This record gives sequence, C-alpha cells and structure tokens, in this order.
Amino acid sequence: MPYTRREKILDACIVITFVATVCTVILFALLLTVLRPRCPVQKILPSITVASDGSGDFTTVSAAVAAAPQQSRKYFGIAIKPGVYYEEVRVPKEKTRLAFIGGGMGITVISSNRSWANPLEDTATLDVKGNGFVAMDITFEHTGDPTTGYTVAVANDAEDTAFHHCTFKGIKGVLKASGFPQFYGKSNIYGAVDVIWGTGSAIFQSSAVYVDKPYFPGQEQVPRALTFQQRSSPSSKEGFVFQGCSIDAAPGTHQSGSPPVFLGRPGGAYSRVVFMQSYLGGLLSPTGTGWLFDSSLSPATTLYLKEYNNRGPGEGPVERRITTGEAAQFTVGSFIEGDKWLPKTYVEYTSGFL
Repeated sequence: MPYTRREKILDACIVITFVATVCTVILFALLLTVLRPRCPVQKILPSITVASDGSGDFTTVSAAVAAAPQQSRKYFGIAIKPGVYYEEVRVPKEKTRLAFIGGGMGITVISSNRSWANPLEDTATLDVKGNGFVAMDITFEHTGDPTTGYTVAVANDAEDTAFHHCTFKGIKGVLKASGFPQFYGKSNIYGAVDVIWGTGSAIFQSSAVYVDKPYFPGQEQVPRALTFQQRSSPSSKEGFVFQGCSIDAAPGTHQSGSPPVFLGRPGGAYSRVVFMQSYLGGLLSPTGTGWLFDSSLSPATTLYLKEYNNRGPGEGPVERRITTGEAAQFTVGSFIEGDKWLPKTYVEYTSGFL
C-alpha cells in the first residue's frame, strides 16, 4: 500500500514531538541542577571565638581551651581571629576533638620563645595530647634561642590529629610528631636542624619543607638532617612519609657554601622515612643512603629510607628507590588508614597516589 503524503506528515510530527519532549526533559533536568540549592561544604563550625582585641569570647587561646568540654565525642570548634597570640598553649588528654580554626597562615599566629626544658615539649608553642585534634589556617612559631635547645613550634603526641593549611616555624626540632596516626596537609614547615622528629606515624602531603641556614656562626660546615625519626621496632607502625611535597632551601638563605642536608638522622636502629612523588632540591644530599650517622649509631640494615617517583637535583640513587607496589603501603589510605578517620575532620586529602 503506498505511503501517503498525509502519513508522512503524521510520522514527521510524531518524530518532532518526541525530540521536543526529550529536549524539554533534558533542559528541565539541567535547570534543576543549576537552580536547586547546593549543599554547603561540610566543615567544623566554631562554638567559641578568641580575639586579642576583646571582641570574642576570650582574649587568649589557652582560656578557650580551658573552657572547652572534656572527652567530647564531637568536634568543638574554636575560632581564632587574626592577630599574634604570645602564649604557650596546652591541649591536655581530656580535651578531645578540639579544632582550632584560624584566619589564615601568617594572619593568625601563635608564638612563644622559651627554648629549654625537660621534656622538650614543655617549651613548645603548642603541645597537643588530646586525641582528635584539628588545626587549620594558623601559623605556629617558636622564636627562642636554638643554642640553648630545641625550638619546638608544635609537639603533637596525640592520635587522629590533622593540621591543614598551617605553618610551623622554628630552627631546631620544629615539629614533634609522635602518636598514631597524624596527617599534615598543604602546610609549610621552616627549620634548620632535625626539623621534624618523633616516634609517630605521620604523613605530610602536598606540603613544603624549607631548610634554613645554620642557626649560629661556626655551624656553617656541620652536617644537618631534615628528620629525626625514632621507630621503636621492625613491626611497629611508626614512620614519616612525605608525599607530593617540596623539600628545598628556605627562600633567600643563599646556602651554596653549606654541606648537603641529609634526609634523615636515625633515632634508633629501625627508623623509617619515605619521600614519594616529591621535589627534592639541590640542598639535599643525592648520594649514599640519605642518612646522617653520628657516633652513637652506625649504619644498620634495619634502617629504612626510601624514595618513589621523586624529581629534582636532590633525588637519590637507584638503591633508595622502591616499586609502585611497595610505595602503595605508604599512601594515606594504607599507612595511616586515613579513610577511616580523616573524613570526620573535614580536611582535604588524597587517599592514594597523587
């Protein structure tokens, strides 16, 4: 039977109607996507505010910590307004899940200058022992005399702690990282000797470590180390991992005449440090094991200092490099089991390789 002109027109109308309907549905869906209310980015909201000018609930960070609840099951946010707060802040064990929320690195600053005590963390600008601690957008600095001892900006002995967009400044022993697990993301660390030390399991991700010049005359030719890691046994979880970081000389220090800086100084026979997917600058020693040995500890086969997929003039020899399979155990998701606890802190992180 011949296909009439009327039927052709009818079929064309059906096709046009179908196409128009589909386009309408797609357009409506797109409009809903654009116009519907967006869910806000989740974050820890402050419960109290610190302001040095008296415009907040407290004028010191220490007073705010004292007012925070004990053994909290949810995060208690403390907003710290821009300014420099000259004090030593202590977060004791009973103050769990505190969150310091600053106004930005170099904008909110907590500073102290007492250089010597035993134990060393007693002179730290910030001493953290309460589990679940979080800090973001703050500078912690220690301006004390390094010739009298460590200048500890932060001593972190707690578990499940995260620092994000923070700066740590000092000269010797700037950041003590002890306890399991710890995460430091998108942060800056400045120091000259044993910059990062301790017994912890910590990952430094997408951060920068700036190695300063020797801290007083006569030390220009003394070898130095970036880390001082103190793993206790071959089966323990401790170790430091630097992923996606930049390790280089501090800006404007002109250290061309200084001896190379070693990646680590072992704090025991089982010390473990890993540098992966990072830039290693020319100030670092590109030869040998990467360890700086002193008279108290000779080279041992149980030490572990390895590299994976690094770049830069300080990249080590083939003997230091590990395979992708071996490096996978040092990602955030594996080494510090970050997927189990970091989402609760609302800090940014990458679970696997960058």
